[in-house]
Amino acid sequence: MCVMLAVGCAANKAAQPQPSPEATAGHPDEAIGRAVRYRLETQCPGDAPAIKIVVSDGMVTLQGVASSQAVAWRAQAAAAAVPGVKSVRSELLVRR
Repeated sequence: MCVMLAVGCAANKAAQPQPSPEATAGHPDEAIGRAVRYRLETQCPGDAPAIKIVVSDGMVTLQGVASSQAVAWRAQAAAAAVPGVKSVRSELLVRR
C-alpha cells in the first residue's frame, strides 16, 4: 500500500496540539507518514508545507522543495529517525 500525505495552507488555522504519532491507529504506512510529518513540522517548520511524504512498505520518499541543502539533509534525517522507517529517499529540490 502506498500512502501520500499532503499539507495545505495552515495560515488560517490556529496551532493545535498533535497526538503522539505512535498513539494513532491505522495502517503502518499511515502511522509512519503521520510521524514523519510531525517530525518535519517540528524540525523544519518553514519548509514542512512544501515537502510531500510518500510511504510504501516502510520506505519513505520526500518530494518537493527545501530552502537549503541543510534543510533537505535535516528533513531526511528526521524521516530516518522515525520508528518503522526502513529507508528514506530524498527527491527534494533545493531552492537557490
